[in-house]
Amino acid sequence: MTDRVNWTDGRVVVAVSARMRSVRCPAKAVAPLAGKPLLTRLLERLASLGGLEPLVLATSTAPENDVLVELAEGLGVKVFRGDEDDVLGRHLELARHFDAEHVVRVTGDNPLTDIPLIESLTAAHLEADADYSYVPGDALLMGILSEVVSRRALSASHRDGDDRHRSELVTLYIKENFDKFRILHHSLDPALYRPEYRLTVDEPDDLVLVQRIFDRLYRSDRVLSTLEAIQLLDEDPTLLELNAHVRSSTANLRSVDLDEK
Repeated sequence: MTDRVNWTDGRVVVAVSARMRSVRCPAKAVAPLAGKPLLTRLLERLASLGGLEPLVLATSTAPENDVLVELAEGLGVKVFRGDEDDVLGRHLELARHFDAEHVVRVTGDNPLTDIPLIESLTAAHLEADADYSYVPGDALLMGILSEVVSRRALSASHRDGDDRHRSELVTLYIKENFDKFRILHHSLDPALYRPEYRLTVDEPDDLVLVQRIFDRLYRSDRVLSTLEAIQLLDEDPTLLELNAHVRSSTANLRSVDLDEK
């Protein structure tokens, strides 16, 4: 199996799901990381995959998200706007709009999403002609993972699922009905596996930690890797105290619980 993906053939889009509305950490998508908005830093890192061609900002039609649209378009990133609450439907319509067979789903809350994992996960997904490919288990709680979903699986989930399956946990229906889909489990580099580390941005203290990481590691002439961030936390565990008290979201805990069962 090759770890290389042809990102320019249109079969796969990398959808970055982001919006301004957040109860726990408002406007986090535009919070500064080393002098630029969080969403900008994430898109810059993702562009190292295969340029801007496969990238799409998946946001909603709510007017407050206009600032995110302007930000993405200013970088040359395509934009798709869909339903505010039906996140599953938004991704399905995005796939249809761009005539993509598969969607790599990246959460805008995760500015340190691991880039090499996207490449290897997508390559394995395409080779297996899978419906859903992901890294199972509690690594999800770290906020560094992506997942790949086929358009046919998105369509089936939206058609057969109910309202709770259409919220932010886009793949919940697939996990609850695993016998209906071709699912591929992928491994995470052991050097990255630290389930007790929170690199996602869900609450203000999460943002403080990620800001500290970017302040210490960001350089304009290279892509900041997830591994560098992990190594920094290994070397300076006092940083982990900044968000050690923050609990993972109910949706993510539910997803991990399904994997364990």
